[in-house]
Amino acid sequence: MAVSDFLLDSVLHERFGLKEFRPKQREVIDHVMNGRHTLALLPTGYGKSLCYQVPSQILPGATIVVSPLIALMQDQLNGLMRRGITNATLLNSSVSPDELDIRFGGIKAGVFKLVFVAPERFESPRFRNLLEQIDVSLLVIDEAHCISQWGHDFRPQYRNLSSYILSHLKAASVLALTATATPQVQRDIIQSLNLSNMNVVTGSFDRPNIRFEVEPVTNAVSKDNFVFSALKSTNAPAIVYTSSRKEAEALSERMRQSGLTAACYHAGLSSEQRQRAQKLFEGDKVSTIVSTVAFGMGVDKANIRRVIHYNLPGSLESYYQEAGRAGRDGESATCTLLYQSKDVHTQRWLMDRNFPTAHQVEIAYKLIVSSGLQPMRISTLLDDMDIADSALNSALDLLKQLQLIDTTPDGSFLARVSDGTIEMNSLNQRKLRHSQRLDQMIRYAQDAICRRRQILGYFGQVTEACSGCDVCDPQERTHLEKHRQTGQSVLEDGKTSNLAEAILQIVTDLNGTVGRTTIAQILSGSGNKKLKEKGLDRVPLFGRFSVFKQDQLLASIDELIGKGDLQSIPGMYPKVVITANGAQKLGNAKAVISSSVVDLR
Repeated sequence: MAVSDFLLDSVLHERFGLKEFRPKQREVIDHVMNGRHTLALLPTGYGKSLCYQVPSQILPGATIVVSPLIALMQDQLNGLMRRGITNATLLNSSVSPDELDIRFGGIKAGVFKLVFVAPERFESPRFRNLLEQIDVSLLVIDEAHCISQWGHDFRPQYRNLSSYILSHLKAASVLALTATATPQVQRDIIQSLNLSNMNVVTGSFDRPNIRFEVEPVTNAVSKDNFVFSALKSTNAPAIVYTSSRKEAEALSERMRQSGLTAACYHAGLSSEQRQRAQKLFEGDKVSTIVSTVAFGMGVDKANIRRVIHYNLPGSLESYYQEAGRAGRDGESATCTLLYQSKDVHTQRWLMDRNFPTAHQVEIAYKLIVSSGLQPMRISTLLDDMDIADSALNSALDLLKQLQLIDTTPDGSFLARVSDGTIEMNSLNQRKLRHSQRLDQMIRYAQDAICRRRQILGYFGQVTEACSGCDVCDPQERTHLEKHRQTGQSVLEDGKTSNLAEAILQIVTDLNGTVGRTTIAQILSGSGNKKLKEKGLDRVPLFGRFSVFKQDQLLASIDELIGKGDLQSIPGMYPKVVITANGAQKLGNAKAVISSSVVDLR
């Protein structure tokens, strides 16, 4: 459907109150309006939503937007309502059955031109029947990196979208949007959607107005001191991200006690509480939001001057997406990562918690089988199993992928077969990739390499010059090196030049059979009885570095993992192995067992 620039500009101005498109926005919209399948890679804060919101007001049929989060859908809908655009709606689990009937009727009648749905909605026969009855001009896949098993936020329901497109939406053009896709993820998205002649529009991922910093800290007190000082000196809107709801609540309370105005936001709060916190922040009633990753998508606040990560994120994708919420107005902003070695342990614990063991998958399957023809609710499984929500969801996704269970219309589960075989390989591969992404995040925090160059290189882009980071700024360089020498890791201490070699040697000698904690215990000469039972007190380097604390040794091991000299292998009990890079540094051509290996049998 060819449309004039005048019509597009008119809709942009009259319906959305904006003067002009950004260059890549117009290019994406041109593809959409001409019915071309498109993958658009645009940075956070670039205005990806306009690429489908404007066309939705012109295209003859409906625009269906697949979104991963209820909060994100609601934020987008609220933003449209504030602009007076009332022909948009959403369908999700927060909508009552009676209201859902009204909205279905409105979609059929053409009252609603823009419809937000979760990917799970395509599993509903009623929704699939609706798609057969209406004209759909455009299917938008927001946060398209969720399609890829290589992405940092893979969701199996997203992976299934290609089959629904082929069976129910053949006439619609597809627009896939993401701000965080490495070259490998981009290729996987295109391959998974299986659409011919997909156009790719890529904007620069660089945000030159943002300064990137890493601040090494030793404990929670030093974290708080930095946050309170930075926010008081900035005196402007800011977001502080934490890794848990409990941390967000406690930190926001400490901030209020210190005289700062702050609101807490996380997915565990009620919808009313979240909306109130967001309104307080967007209306400048509070200067800071303290939040988990639940906050930020769809937030309409361009003048955020600071983003602080109180804890280490699990991947560079997550970090850059959250950091990118600063400085959307183009003015200078600062993003600071507070780095403490303890946060590495927390992230590894979260990773283990989010992925089920083979035993947990088997238990979930057996419980569903035992229910016979009575559908098993997810709440019942959570009550009967000692498992995190996220791990159970991963287990159920795997069982559905293996076609061992089916989902009922109300979201319960039935077994398809009672004696199926559970293959864990795909789940184990996903966990390994999560571990590798965390290792990359650790390298970003630890290496004295231009922060901007690390980020852009990760996303397959090159920068010749850095517009601001703590590594490239000469005045900050001394500050950085001082912290690196006095922080948690002791690898760069002049007195311990052979500690790295000792760690690599122990990992090689034990052939990757032990984890980080055990290696640190060997180095410190721990009196742990299990070490003696396994003969690990006979390792030649046992107790050689007893002068250091356990957390210093753990941080040094993590630094070697971050540098790529060692690798953490996920599992119920993660093990540490030496890489080819580490073996070369050790003086070994290959990671082989040395002559000092201990017989642990």
